[in-house]
Amino acid sequence: MEYFIGLDIGTSAVQGELMSADGDIIKVTDRKFGYVFEGFFKLLEPEHFVLACCDVIRELSAQADGRIAAVCSCCASGNPLFLDEDLNPLTRIIGWQSEIPQEDLDRVYTKKEQDDIYGIIGWDFFGGMPAADLAWIKLHRPDILEKTKILTMSAEYLNFRLTGKWGVSRSMGTPFYLIDQEKGVYYKPLLDKFGLTEEMLPPIFEKGHVLGTVLPDEAEKLGLDGKTKVVLGSFDHPSGALGAGVFDEGDLLLSCGTSWVELFPVVSREFALSTGGLVDKFMIGGTPWCVMESVASLSDKIDALRRRFFGNITYAAFDELAARGEPGCGGLRFDFSDGDFERAAGHDGPDIARAIIESAAYLLKDNLAKLRGIGLRADRIVAIGGITNSAVSVDIISEVMGQKINVVNGQSAGAVGSCLLGGIGTGVFAGEREAFAIMKGRLSQ
Repeated sequence: MEYFIGLDIGTSAVQGELMSADGDIIKVTDRKFGYVFEGFFKLLEPEHFVLACCDVIRELSAQADGRIAAVCSCCASGNPLFLDEDLNPLTRIIGWQSEIPQEDLDRVYTKKEQDDIYGIIGWDFFGGMPAADLAWIKLHRPDILEKTKILTMSAEYLNFRLTGKWGVSRSMGTPFYLIDQEKGVYYKPLLDKFGLTEEMLPPIFEKGHVLGTVLPDEAEKLGLDGKTKVVLGSFDHPSGALGAGVFDEGDLLLSCGTSWVELFPVVSREFALSTGGLVDKFMIGGTPWCVMESVASLSDKIDALRRRFFGNITYAAFDELAARGEPGCGGLRFDFSDGDFERAAGHDGPDIARAIIESAAYLLKDNLAKLRGIGLRADRIVAIGGITNSAVSVDIISEVMGQKINVVNGQSAGAVGSCLLGGIGTGVFAGEREAFAIMKGRLSQ
């Protein structure tokens, strides 16, 4: 029996999954990351990142009674890393929640350049991605650029450590902010601005591409047999869509991780851009594009309110409170601002707990109403991510949205999608639809 390991490299942790070639999910595990904030930056030690991911791979491989055919990763957003001539890190991994001041961006990019990035890259320009990090480094640490041999991202660095080869998929490359999304090549005007060349960047491939074989020394340390392939994955939400069977126009994926994202498969990049959402190269053999709208860091905001009102309450206890809250919560609605604590005066615990989830759901509902108004459809809604561990929260969101919500593979969907891409890349599955159809027990609710 062959197996696949899928990694979902999120903002705060890496989750891994072991899946057999006949679709059985054998084991799920995870490791937390230890980011630190310094100035404008959220930073992660590269070696800590690699060790956390390798610990997950090692734990999963030990559970397989056959060979691991492939390891494949999806990743949340662009987290750049600068390497020197000897491929040693010049920086720590720079997390996407870093916030470069607008005045620094304006010193490096003209307004027209900032406005034009969306049409080229597929994502809006803002202060928390590699294009912004590069601006700060150019202004304040030009020595880093002068010493840089390779500019990569976290998941691509992991793949290099495993195989000795560089590569990035077009989907994973979108939040790199250096790739012409439609053409699938590096955008030379941006490279020139920072003195970068294509030789300093990972080559671009389609997702599902076999990057290489795990190096013998690494295979031995990870419990692999020396023939395991590393397959290029996708951005995390499209990987979650694959793991949840969201493929067609009219489907809506609610991906509720650190950020809550609404993902719609669409057939035209031009239409996707017209919505103003985040655009990604989607299926290999189906709906070619997807568009996403994000409520950034919403889970962090929910957790902050939960701690503020209820301290270190368990999730089960919080769910019990929310289940007793009345729909509408006596008129209580949070906007996740500093004024929320005062807004709750006079309301009891159950209504406060329910209002935290209801308020998040109303953000999704309001956003969906806007998106439907510009032609995006949501005939079927599928939810994934950490919030789906709470049946109470899913029911509340469904009530607010006024539409049934199915949960498919829940918090594991991103890693499932990576497993399926590993199978596609190694020829075990013919494509996304076949891979998802073969997977057993995919409805978790």
